[in-house]
Amino acid sequence: MFKLLLIWRYFLKKRVAYIAVTAVALLVMMVLVVLSVMSGLLEDTRMRNHRWAGDVVVARDSLVGFDGYEEFIRRVTENGPAEAATPVIRTFGLVGSISEPDAVGIFGVKLGEFCRVTGFGKTLHWQKEKSAASFYVPKDEFVTPGADLLTEQQRQRGFIAGTLYLAGRYTDRPSKSEIDKLHKRGLEPSAYLSWPITVFGLSSRGTAAGSGVGEQQRFFYVDDSDSGLVDVDMSAVYVDFDQLQKLCYMDGGDGEPKRASEIRVKLRQGVAPEQGRTAIAKLWREFVTEQQAAGRGRLLADVKVQSWQEYRRSFIAPAEKEKSLMVVVFAMIALVAIFIIFAIFYMIVMEKVKDLGIVKSVGGSGWAASQIFLGYGMLVGIVGAGVGAVAGCLIVWNTNELESWLGIKLWDPDVYAIERIPDVVDYSQAAVIVLVAILASVAGAAIPARKAAKLEVVEALRVE
Repeated sequence: MFKLLLIWRYFLKKRVAYIAVTAVALLVMMVLVVLSVMSGLLEDTRMRNHRWAGDVVVARDSLVGFDGYEEFIRRVTENGPAEAATPVIRTFGLVGSISEPDAVGIFGVKLGEFCRVTGFGKTLHWQKEKSAASFYVPKDEFVTPGADLLTEQQRQRGFIAGTLYLAGRYTDRPSKSEIDKLHKRGLEPSAYLSWPITVFGLSSRGTAAGSGVGEQQRFFYVDDSDSGLVDVDMSAVYVDFDQLQKLCYMDGGDGEPKRASEIRVKLRQGVAPEQGRTAIAKLWREFVTEQQAAGRGRLLADVKVQSWQEYRRSFIAPAEKEKSLMVVVFAMIALVAIFIIFAIFYMIVMEKVKDLGIVKSVGGSGWAASQIFLGYGMLVGIVGAGVGAVAGCLIVWNTNELESWLGIKLWDPDVYAIERIPDVVDYSQAAVIVLVAILASVAGAAIPARKAAKLEVVEALRVE
């Protein structure tokens, strides 16, 4: 009991202990705030990549693509772990006039299927609330009947552009705020905005197909997509799969099988991502073996079956590295806190040498003296970590309000592709931070406690 009384008395009476408590509290608060925001940004990055890519991607890097995609989609949805799957064509092309063209990445998708397999429908502006998104250019209800501006064939050729690319094409600054202004100024499907898009077809042998100088078709704006992925939204244009397949000479018109660049897959509910990827990879190997045995499958050998994390690894990894770097930085700050606590406790031991001598003279052991300072360190850690955790949680929960109150943008939404700063605390992560802070406090008190334990009674009582 006397040890607890001494610990409590030292804590209340020694003002220098408040410095240690403050140091621990500030450390915990800073680490909790930074890691909570970084964890939120990382989770948001993962979510956006997952939403855009789907669960599993079967893809070939070559622009030539691969055949047999229709048969494999049938197999993987009927007998495999997939709830749905859809083909995608990925290629590059030019938008605009021949004199001033823009290079873009062009995606050919079956929009209804693509929205079911991925979360693409949630990224659209005009069709976000619709049950079924479409590339069909809607008719303007204000146009006089019989005076439609587009033919029915033209209405089938709609395109969807990435928001940042669309804003950059019509303004000096590709940003979300600019695209909002464009929408308010009348940028909508009924404006019949048209773009000539030029693609360069390849045969199944990898040679130039068609005219050899590119195939051009005029497409009409129907929507824009804000996926939150800067690399996609800055350069992506989406058109109908069948339209692009024909333009790229991948539709079998040359006597070869139809080709696609990717198959996006949505797993059945309850199927774990890695389990689903492994099962699909096995089905793909069996499919390739069958095709090669039948004298086909020339384009299938280098096709990869990847989870969405693997498919988008190069874009997720930087966010993970940023978080890891912050952990390392604050681990170094934690070492500084340990030294601060060590210095404070060493001063207290030197001050309380006589008290320790009295404790030992009445039968107290060296271990008892050591426990006093270890307990003191633990109390400092508990109080400091508790105060810091509460303060950190309050800051995280009110981050966006604090940003508004300060009147400055701490996080530019055009750079970080977020509408709000993450304001959710990971309580398991917070518990680890608090525990580490307490252990750091005990570690800082360990050497002074050892010195107190080794102190001789006579030497201690001799102190003036």
